[in-house]
Amino acid sequence: MYFPKRYEDRRKLLALNSLPFEGVQLAFGQLIHIKDVSTKTGKCIIHGWITDGHHTLQLIWFNQKFLLKTLKKDTWVLARGKLERSPYSGQVVLHVQEHEVGDYPTPGLSLGIGSIVPVYPLTAGLPQWKMRQLAILLLTPDYLPATDPLPEMLRKKIGLLSLKEALQSIHFPKDAKAYSAAKKRLIFDDFFYFQVLLRLKKNQRKRLSNSPIFQPNHHLRTRYLAQLPYSLTDDQKRVIQEIDHDLARPVSMNRLLQGDVGSGKTDVAICSLLSAIECQKKAIIMAPTEILAEQHFLKLMTYLEPLGIEVVLLKGGLSQKTKKSYLQKIQSDIPLVIIGTHALIQDSLTIPNVGLVIIDEQHRFGTIQRTRLQQKGQQPHCLFMSATPIPRSFMLTCFGDLDKSIIYKLPPGRKPPFTQFVPETQLSDIYTHCHTQLAHGHQIYLVYPLIEESEKLDLKSAIDSHLYLQTHIFPTYTVGIIHGKLTSIEKKEIMAQFKEQKIQILVATTVIEVGIDVPNATTMVIHHAERFGLSQLHQLRGRIGRGHSDSFCFLVAKPRANTYNSRIKAILNTSDGFKLAEDDLQIRGAGDMLGTRQSGIPDFGLADLAKDESTLLLARQEAVSLLKMDPYLLLIQHHTIMQHMLQLYPDVQAFLN
Repeated sequence: MYFPKRYEDRRKLLALNSLPFEGVQLAFGQLIHIKDVSTKTGKCIIHGWITDGHHTLQLIWFNQKFLLKTLKKDTWVLARGKLERSPYSGQVVLHVQEHEVGDYPTPGLSLGIGSIVPVYPLTAGLPQWKMRQLAILLLTPDYLPATDPLPEMLRKKIGLLSLKEALQSIHFPKDAKAYSAAKKRLIFDDFFYFQVLLRLKKNQRKRLSNSPIFQPNHHLRTRYLAQLPYSLTDDQKRVIQEIDHDLARPVSMNRLLQGDVGSGKTDVAICSLLSAIECQKKAIIMAPTEILAEQHFLKLMTYLEPLGIEVVLLKGGLSQKTKKSYLQKIQSDIPLVIIGTHALIQDSLTIPNVGLVIIDEQHRFGTIQRTRLQQKGQQPHCLFMSATPIPRSFMLTCFGDLDKSIIYKLPPGRKPPFTQFVPETQLSDIYTHCHTQLAHGHQIYLVYPLIEESEKLDLKSAIDSHLYLQTHIFPTYTVGIIHGKLTSIEKKEIMAQFKEQKIQILVATTVIEVGIDVPNATTMVIHHAERFGLSQLHQLRGRIGRGHSDSFCFLVAKPRANTYNSRIKAILNTSDGFKLAEDDLQIRGAGDMLGTRQSGIPDFGLADLAKDESTLLLARQEAVSLLKMDPYLLLIQHHTIMQHMLQLYPDVQAFLN
């Protein structure tokens, strides 16, 4: 299962006099002369001449004197490197990057001449020819698996090679078609067994669940919706129905609510928690930052207290008296809404009578943290919310054991910000625009990648820029600053002043990425935009465009060739978070898609979530079909699948109880 990193096509090598000067070339021939020359600085240059029987070519190795032990006259050499014409002699020479020697009875065969050759990622001291010998040895009946874990009927149904054929072809493919067929089989395996695991886990949860059944009359929801100055979108209404259906069953809801920035996930969450309150249960909302927790608290206080519902905010920095009062209420059986950060998962905190757990920005919490919060209740219903749009293929892989609800459309009246790339040399034009916006009573965000100046990075920092902007650019306005090193009390005070328009311009780092809602802010300037990830740029841009006025997002970077990169191009082309998530997966791959590695997600050897979604969907379909027919994998024809599952995931037995 140690696969090649690439392949070299050695089926038809060019004559030595026909090699082009562009790119990296392969030259094959017999060494007819070799000499080494020492430079004035003591470096060694090896010159070798090879022939293919008709033409000769000079090869050069720089500062590798140890090669003289293996580079002997009459040795056959396959060299990989770039051609150039010597400025001194006018001769064509090949500067060798890698080479292999074939001093065997059949040098062409030992070097893979006439075939497609695998190139493996190697460690020091292990040459490619030796690794290929090992691969050839292991691809024999003595070492290949005796039986194929996938039943022949399943393989024929979807047109897959046997595992033996796939392994042989992935190491030594005869052609591109053979390679593609082998890759499809091995990628299918990666996805299929993991999808079976997720489905077994989901089925077990449904079998063992004994969650509270919610049967509210929705009078609280009706009163809440009547207070809103707007109507819910069709998407929001559909998602609420999906959640209501889950809450009415004794199986604990395990649902991911995905929606772009500003799509109205909070209203959906409130409608859900009102069902818990009506059924005399507690509802918990956990947020990753105090700023976001406080924003939820203020909104819920505004809308729920008039309905007679008590809301408490559990966080650090509370006075002893307030904390004691809150804890007494939390530890009683009375229905209430509890909002907090990580403080909610302390082992010392007991929360009885929990009916619903809502985790906002769920990708910012680890799997263990989420599980610990779920364990605060007796199998409570769980709703996970994310404003980071997740590509379908990644969602099926990382969240295959969850049900999903997606809010696609933004509420009416929300206009996407006008987004523009601006070279740093045109910064004065942006400041002119900012002055115009300020004169109309609007507010500005100025975002920087660093808090303080760094000796290692030539980047502007928030602290230094704050002083400069206040003194030289906006002297008649109040310029505030917010960043991660401030205390929660200081952050709260600054945001309060910004909302009240006591601060007109806010200098910030990515601390404002989530949980900030100031409709009067119409302009965002992101400095060194090339330093931010695509999802970060999208989340930051989501802080504006929340009011009725036009909004503007300027991406500022130094005018270098690589500045106008794929991320910036993507965010200029669309404000659709789901399209951007797909672009992000294409650009970065899946390794860090949600900002933090998800515990328990396997490393897929050959699979690429961005390119192999069709195979993933096929694997998921077959996993669902398999467990529909045989939920416990007990049938004799599925014995090999079960055995392979146990090898891959030893804890799979726990999901069959």
